Amino acid sequence: MSDPACRTQPAIPQAEEPGAMWLASVKDPPSIILTAWADSAYSLAEVPLGVRFDVVRATECLGVRALDALANAAVSLGPVLYCRPRQAVEFLVPVGTAATWEPLRGTVCAGRGGALLCPAPGMSRRGRTWLYPPVGDGVLTDSDLLRAHLLRAYARGRS
Repeated sequence: MSDPACRTQPAIPQAEEPGAMWLASVKDPPSIILTAWADSAYSLAEVPLGVRFDVVRATECLGVRALDALANAAVSLGPVLYCRPRQAVEFLVPVGTAATWEPLRGTVCAGRGGALLCPAPGMSRRGRTWLYPPVGDGVLTDSDLLRAHLLRAYARGRS
Protein backbone atom coordinates (compact mmCIF):
# COMPACT_ATOMS: atom_id res chain seq x y z
CA MET A 1 0.00 0.00 0.00
CA SER A 2 1.42 3.39 -0.89
CA ASP A 3 1.80 5.95 1.89
CA PRO A 4 -1.66 7.60 2.22
CA ALA A 5 -0.06 10.75 3.63
CA CYS A 6 1.54 11.48 0.23
CA ARG A 7 -1.76 12.08 -1.55
CA THR A 8 -2.74 15.47 -2.91
CA GLN A 9 -4.80 17.63 -0.57
CA PRO A 10 -8.06 18.85 -2.17
CA ALA A 11 -9.88 21.90 -0.84
CA ILE A 12 -12.15 21.65 2.20
CA PRO A 13 -15.47 20.21 1.01
CA GLN A 14 -18.39 22.52 0.56
CA ALA A 15 -21.84 21.80 1.95
CA GLU A 16 -23.10 20.75 -1.49
CA GLU A 17 -20.58 17.91 -1.84
CA PRO A 18 -22.59 14.68 -1.33
CA GLY A 19 -19.94 12.69 0.58
CA ALA A 20 -19.25 15.53 2.99
CA MET A 21 -22.93 16.18 3.58
CA TRP A 22 -23.67 12.49 4.06
CA LEU A 23 -21.13 12.37 6.90
CA ALA A 24 -21.95 15.81 8.32
CA SER A 25 -25.70 15.21 8.40
CA VAL A 26 -25.17 12.61 11.13
CA LYS A 27 -24.90 15.53 13.57
CA ASP A 28 -27.53 18.20 14.13
CA PRO A 29 -26.71 20.74 12.87
CA PRO A 30 -24.32 19.45 10.18
CA SER A 31 -22.43 22.73 10.36
CA ILE A 32 -20.69 21.44 13.52
CA ILE A 33 -18.82 18.85 11.46
CA LEU A 34 -18.29 21.13 8.46
CA THR A 35 -16.80 23.77 10.79
CA ALA A 36 -14.47 21.21 12.38
CA TRP A 37 -13.18 20.28 8.93
CA ALA A 38 -12.64 23.95 8.04
CA ASP A 39 -10.46 24.53 11.12
CA SER A 40 -7.08 24.57 9.41
CA ALA A 41 -5.24 23.89 12.68
CA TYR A 42 -6.89 20.49 13.20
CA SER A 43 -9.30 19.67 10.32
CA LEU A 44 -10.75 16.53 11.93
CA ALA A 45 -14.33 16.01 13.08
CA GLU A 46 -15.87 13.59 15.55
CA VAL A 47 -18.66 11.89 13.61
CA PRO A 48 -21.05 10.01 15.94
CA LEU A 49 -21.32 6.25 15.44
CA GLY A 50 -24.53 4.25 15.61
CA VAL A 51 -26.59 6.85 13.77
CA ARG A 52 -25.87 6.11 10.12
CA PHE A 53 -23.09 3.52 10.50
CA ASP A 54 -20.89 1.58 12.92
CA VAL A 55 -17.18 1.03 12.36
CA VAL A 56 -15.01 -2.10 12.31
CA ARG A 57 -11.39 -1.30 13.11
CA ALA A 58 -8.82 -3.87 12.04
CA THR A 59 -5.08 -3.84 12.51
CA GLU A 60 -3.32 -2.37 9.50
CA CYS A 61 -1.98 -5.69 8.23
CA LEU A 62 -5.28 -7.53 8.69
CA GLY A 63 -7.34 -4.64 7.35
CA VAL A 64 -5.23 -4.14 4.22
CA ARG A 65 -5.38 -7.87 3.39
CA ALA A 66 -9.16 -7.94 3.85
CA LEU A 67 -9.59 -4.71 1.86
CA ASP A 68 -7.53 -6.08 -1.03
CA ALA A 69 -9.57 -9.30 -1.04
CA LEU A 70 -12.87 -7.39 -0.95
CA ALA A 71 -11.76 -5.10 -3.78
CA ASN A 72 -10.64 -8.11 -5.86
CA ALA A 73 -13.99 -9.81 -5.22
CA ALA A 74 -15.69 -6.78 -6.79
CA VAL A 75 -18.15 -6.35 -3.93
CA SER A 76 -19.65 -3.00 -2.98
CA LEU A 77 -17.39 -1.27 -0.51
CA GLY A 78 -18.47 1.51 1.75
CA PRO A 79 -16.15 4.19 3.04
CA VAL A 80 -12.82 2.98 4.43
CA LEU A 81 -10.47 5.11 6.52
CA TYR A 82 -6.78 4.47 7.15
CA CYS A 83 -5.68 5.64 10.60
CA ARG A 84 -1.92 5.75 11.00
CA PRO A 85 -2.02 6.74 14.72
CA ARG A 86 -3.98 3.55 15.49
CA GLN A 87 -2.23 1.56 12.76
CA ALA A 88 -5.70 0.51 11.67
CA VAL A 89 -8.03 0.30 8.73
CA GLU A 90 -11.57 1.39 9.61
CA PHE A 91 -14.54 0.06 7.63
CA LEU A 92 -17.94 1.79 7.82
CA VAL A 93 -20.56 -0.92 8.28
CA PRO A 94 -24.33 -0.97 8.93
CA VAL A 95 -25.74 0.29 12.23
CA GLY A 96 -26.18 -2.59 14.66
CA THR A 97 -23.00 -4.40 13.66
CA ALA A 98 -21.34 -3.46 16.97
CA ALA A 99 -24.10 -5.21 18.91
CA THR A 100 -23.58 -8.49 17.06
CA TRP A 101 -19.84 -8.43 16.27
CA GLU A 102 -18.18 -11.56 17.62
CA PRO A 103 -14.66 -11.02 18.93
CA LEU A 104 -11.98 -11.53 16.32
CA ARG A 105 -8.35 -10.97 17.20
CA GLY A 106 -7.05 -7.80 15.61
CA THR A 107 -10.47 -6.18 15.28
CA VAL A 108 -12.87 -4.12 17.33
CA CYS A 109 -16.30 -2.87 16.39
CA ALA A 110 -17.75 0.37 17.73
CA GLY A 111 -21.26 1.73 17.51
CA ARG A 112 -23.63 4.02 19.39
CA GLY A 113 -21.80 6.15 21.93
CA GLY A 114 -18.56 6.10 19.94
CA ALA A 115 -17.21 8.51 17.36
CA LEU A 116 -15.18 8.31 14.19
CA LEU A 117 -12.42 10.93 14.17
CA CYS A 118 -12.02 11.70 10.50
CA PRO A 119 -11.01 14.28 7.93
CA ALA A 120 -13.37 15.50 5.25
CA PRO A 121 -13.84 13.08 2.34
CA GLY A 122 -10.83 13.14 0.05
CA MET A 123 -8.62 14.74 2.70
CA SER A 124 -5.67 13.41 4.67
CA ARG A 125 -5.14 14.94 8.09
CA ARG A 126 -3.10 14.04 11.18
CA GLY A 127 -2.41 10.51 9.96
CA ARG A 128 -5.98 9.80 8.84
CA THR A 129 -6.87 9.36 5.19
CA TRP A 130 -9.83 8.01 3.26
CA LEU A 131 -8.88 4.97 1.18
CA TYR A 132 -12.48 4.83 -0.07
CA PRO A 133 -14.07 8.19 0.73
CA PRO A 134 -17.82 8.50 1.26
CA VAL A 135 -19.58 9.65 -1.89
CA GLY A 136 -23.01 10.24 -0.38
CA ASP A 137 -24.79 7.17 -1.72
CA GLY A 138 -25.10 5.50 1.70
CA VAL A 139 -23.34 2.29 0.61
CA LEU A 140 -21.66 0.55 3.55
CA THR A 141 -19.44 -2.53 3.62
CA ASP A 142 -21.42 -5.68 4.34
CA SER A 143 -20.32 -6.75 7.83
CA ASP A 144 -20.72 -10.49 7.14
CA LEU A 145 -18.55 -10.29 4.02
CA LEU A 146 -16.03 -8.16 5.86
CA ARG A 147 -15.86 -10.65 8.72
CA ALA A 148 -15.35 -13.56 6.29
CA HIS A 149 -12.47 -11.74 4.58
CA LEU A 150 -10.95 -10.71 7.92
CA LEU A 151 -11.07 -14.35 9.06
CA ARG A 152 -9.32 -15.46 5.85
CA ALA A 153 -6.73 -12.71 6.22
CA TYR A 154 -6.12 -13.72 9.84
CA ALA A 155 -5.71 -17.39 8.86
CA ARG A 156 -3.25 -16.46 6.06
CA GLY A 157 -1.23 -14.36 8.51
CA ARG A 158 -0.86 -17.29 10.89
CA SER A 159 0.32 -19.77 8.27
